[in-house]
Amino acid sequence: MNKITVHGNLTGKPELRHSRSGVPVATFTIAANRRRLNRQTGNWVDLPAVFHRVVCFNALAENVAASLDKGTPVAVTGEFADDSYKREDGTSIRRIQIEAADVAASLRYATATLTKNPRNGATAQPSEEPGRAADVAEDGAEAADRPALSVVGAD
Repeated sequence: MNKITVHGNLTGKPELRHSRSGVPVATFTIAANRRRLNRQTGNWVDLPAVFHRVVCFNALAENVAASLDKGTPVAVTGEFADDSYKREDGTSIRRIQIEAADVAASLRYATATLTKNPRNGATAQPSEEPGRAADVAEDGAEAADRPALSVVGAD
């Protein structure tokens, strides 16, 4: 099985572009910070961060680009994918990235507001209940199953 979930912080704002066929593609890097307990001293010791390149497509790419920013703590679930290439001088560069199936802002140290994306592209209307988006768009269409997530407070 090739599934992985990684927790970390975005090192920069996600970059959104479109493929030649028009598919939205977002790329970003997350830094996964690591700590170990030194059993002799009883203190936690910071280890070097591990950096993961992440790519996502379609609505997920658009939601990530619209919702996340540098420093946002996230959980990324996806699969390892080969992103190897050859330089102009012929040197082969081996690179692995995570092809995200889901990206979620961590709520461990922040709160968030969800706004469901309507299926037909209409703007979703906020409901009267705080913290929830309306389930119906302006024109009566049902909201999509994949919400956009905006972090509204982080420490």
